[in-house]
Amino acid sequence: MEACEVVRLFVNKAIVPVEPKRRGNPGYGRVKALRVLVYARLQGLDNDTRLVEHLEKHLFAAKTLGLSKVPDRTTVGRWWRRYLGILEETFVNIADMLQLIEPTKAVIVDSTPLVDLYDVEARWGHTGRGKFRGFKLHAAVNQLGLPLRALVTPGNCYDGPFLPKLIEDLEADYVLADAGYCSKRNFEAIKDMGAVPGIADNPRKKGKNRKIKPGELLRKKRYVVEQFNGHIKANVLDECWVRPRGLIKKAAMVTAGLISYDAEAIRSLVAGEESLKTVSKYWA
Repeated sequence: MEACEVVRLFVNKAIVPVEPKRRGNPGYGRVKALRVLVYARLQGLDNDTRLVEHLEKHLFAAKTLGLSKVPDRTTVGRWWRRYLGILEETFVNIADMLQLIEPTKAVIVDSTPLVDLYDVEARWGHTGRGKFRGFKLHAAVNQLGLPLRALVTPGNCYDGPFLPKLIEDLEADYVLADAGYCSKRNFEAIKDMGAVPGIADNPRKKGKNRKIKPGELLRKKRYVVEQFNGHIKANVLDECWVRPRGLIKKAAMVTAGLISYDAEAIRSLVAGEESLKTVSKYWA
């Protein structure tokens, strides 16, 4: 199945209801726009100019995406900013489809830096490896390392408060996270969803009965989210967030990348493939 066909199939299945018809020039519409944006990430086209040139060269792909004519670069640039909310809804719907095929046993939560030294909206943040300037991708992945929920924030945002949002509406047996997520609020959010928390103790937190064992499952499954962080940045996004300016467009490009990643995974799982590394274009 060609990339354009994959995009059309999964975006059509996951997209929110189409907007009602209106008078005047109908334009491209959000469904076609979302197809183009996800297709850009699936093909690794890292800027709007290359995307337009690619569509002009591959008219079959443009037609399959539903385009009667190829949009210009400025139009595509507006789509990234205009349709972030719909991209996020589509990603959640795609992730929910994934959970029907592969039930979630464990949710592993973590963040990873998206380094950008020059964007005026970038902020200084901290990781275990030291300071960085840029943004953060906060993600919750399943036991296969496939993203279920995600957020992009400035780099100075602390990880802990985002856990309840990242596990919202998910069902799992366990929720695993490092010491940065160790808080009473997060433990309560995990128990409210009916899961067992596996959060490492934060030694900086003081008080009685503060000693918490990280658990064998956390030690065994921690690598899954770390592998996802490296894989999504190196092979799926390929530093696409560095070129655009502003948090909104960066978040839209990252979200489109997550959609394309999960769409490839669903296609592989439906085909009965046991090893996603073997069949996914991103691991080739």
